[in-house]
Amino acid sequence: MIYGEYDIVKLFSLLKNKLCMFHSSSGRSASRLNDYLPDCRFCRLTRTDRVCMFTLTLLFALMAFFRLGNTYAPQSAYTALAENPDIILDFGDYVDIDSVSLYLNCQSNCHFTLSAYNEVTRKWELFNESAKASSVFTWNKLNVNYNLRYLGLVALENDTVLNELVAVTPEGSVILPVNAGEYPELFDEQEMFPEDVTYMNGTIFDEVYHGRTAYEILHGLPIYETTHPHFGKILISLGIALFGMTPFGMRFMSAIFGILMVPLIYLFAKRLFKNTFCATATAFLLVFDCMHFTLSRIATIDIFAAFFILLMYYLMYRYFEEDTIYRQDKPISTDMPQPENAAFSTAQPSRNIPDEFVPENAVSSASPVCDKLPPRQVLFPLALCGVSMGLGIATKWTGVYAGAGLALLFLLHTIRHNPGRQTLRLFFFCCTFFILIPLGLYMLSFLPVITRTEYPSLLEKVIKCTQDMFRYHFNLVDKHYYSSPFYEWPIIWMPLLAISNAVGAAKVSAVSYMGNPAIWWPGILCCLYVLFRWLIKRDWQARFLSIAYLAQYIPWMLVPRLTFIYHYFPASIMMLLCIGYTINRIVHRFQAKGRAAIVGYLTIAACCFLMFYPVVSGYPFYKEWGLHLRWLKDWILVL
Repeated sequence: MIYGEYDIVKLFSLLKNKLCMFHSSSGRSASRLNDYLPDCRFCRLTRTDRVCMFTLTLLFALMAFFRLGNTYAPQSAYTALAENPDIILDFGDYVDIDSVSLYLNCQSNCHFTLSAYNEVTRKWELFNESAKASSVFTWNKLNVNYNLRYLGLVALENDTVLNELVAVTPEGSVILPVNAGEYPELFDEQEMFPEDVTYMNGTIFDEVYHGRTAYEILHGLPIYETTHPHFGKILISLGIALFGMTPFGMRFMSAIFGILMVPLIYLFAKRLFKNTFCATATAFLLVFDCMHFTLSRIATIDIFAAFFILLMYYLMYRYFEEDTIYRQDKPISTDMPQPENAAFSTAQPSRNIPDEFVPENAVSSASPVCDKLPPRQVLFPLALCGVSMGLGIATKWTGVYAGAGLALLFLLHTIRHNPGRQTLRLFFFCCTFFILIPLGLYMLSFLPVITRTEYPSLLEKVIKCTQDMFRYHFNLVDKHYYSSPFYEWPIIWMPLLAISNAVGAAKVSAVSYMGNPAIWWPGILCCLYVLFRWLIKRDWQARFLSIAYLAQYIPWMLVPRLTFIYHYFPASIMMLLCIGYTINRIVHRFQAKGRAAIVGYLTIAACCFLMFYPVVSGYPFYKEWGLHLRWLKDWILVL
């Protein structure tokens, strides 16, 4: 991502020059080479671009991987079989046991009965008949508060799997049963029990669904989470395969894709604005956006979906650029009748070409009229756009919303710029790359789970699972304290507190889903400004950004299911580009003063991120700080 835009373009430029020289020396025509090799006029990244992009990417990589999670966790597992569900612990003498902590495997909502053996009556005395451990791949505390020698735990579910069991005294010390050798898998990793249970040593929020399912996919187990397509969970499983089922391993691929979004949005902004300062400012805002930071550090599928959505819009914009360049440079076909429309007239060659696409020193020529498909360098970004859309939909259905926005943008561009017979050929091309290939990728995302279901074929599995997913999301109308409707998302009315744990006596560790107020609140005005530029000023770039933003936002206005603020994340990425568009307008209008004002604004955004860093990163902080950050009445950023 960092070097490809420059090095590949440089390679093709050198290759084109060498081939042209060879053809010229051999007496062959070199003009046809332009039909097969990419035009590089929009692709050049300066040295400053590369330095800025690399610096911001490296900065966010350091931020994302800092305290991402422990690289260790209990791995060996003990199974309480249905025919022998009892776990009897002998501590050698009577001791006070405050609690036992269980590290669950991939089975959630495990129920236990706790009892103590009375050596006088020679009977087991039940003191907790409904102890519950609910969260997978993390430590679950079961209160005991009993003086005993023998502790009995009975698993009420068949074949309950536990990775580790730790008994803790009221003083907080770990005590090992004298018969630990009878359950070697339960007591072989006692040193991994943390002093404080936080996000660093276990799953949080939707990781109990997506991280767990990724583990099940990797190990060929029955799949638990079936409410989304599986490609995002397959990506999570790659990190688990590399680093084990640990917090770091679960979150590794999320961090990688969150990091990759930084150079991607830089490249997108550079193509949009043709300005290094504006591209740097846009990528800078992504680096210091709280929502992007949080989603890059949690094992859920939202960051993957957002990456593919951003990528597909970037590739569509590249197609528009390449198509416009091709039509500028290619001469009018002499064997076709010339339309009377001035947009196709040789007397006004560039009227139909958006100013944003016209490079400096471009040679003015007639708009092309051709019944053939454009060459491969024009169609290649369009084909990749379709593949990216397929990967996005195979990750999460929000990719369908992006596909609708792409379809509208493509339709507007094609109707205006393409002749009839070429439009028909493009239609068949798009049927392949925007319908058949996405459907194929969507179906293939179910391939890892097809052998573990009752359905004999992949197609039947996909149809049944798609129906079940639709019913689930359509009927998900349950209540949740941190839920919020779509109109509250831009103003961050209700952040989502994913986890809040005590650390010592005075500190807490919390992770919240929320945007950076210094970015999201001005972003509302920038989106309205971009919409104004489209509707009133007929600005082509404003139209592109407005449709991209609204395609990710409007569908949620029609969704009846329970919603949360992180559903706004893909739209917020387009909002950042709207802010970049506004910055570009300010810089061009006010020059040095505008740049100084933007630098001041970026400084405020970075300072605001640092202010909220403790409550979005899980870094231990004093609880009073979280209470001071309650800027709106419904903000609960710490418990």
